[in-house]
Amino acid sequence: MVQLGSFASRTNAEHLARQVRTQGFQASVSQEAGGRHLYRVRVGPARDRAAASALAQQLRSAGHSGSIVPR
Repeated sequence: MVQLGSFASRTNAEHLARQVRTQGFQASVSQEAGGRHLYRVRVGPARDRAAASALAQQLRSAGHSGSIVPR
């Protein structure tokens, strides 16, 4: 997976996910519970790290930066 961001606002996370989906990527928003609620925007899944690296490059070409993270 490639994580594009982590947001305190679900609205902001959903906005980014919609934007990325319109560019043809499979994006999802998940909620992380900890001391405070965070909403992560992730693209993928990729079959392995090499595929995740290629996906991250495609996202960079589309104007998004992200980090490779485990599922």
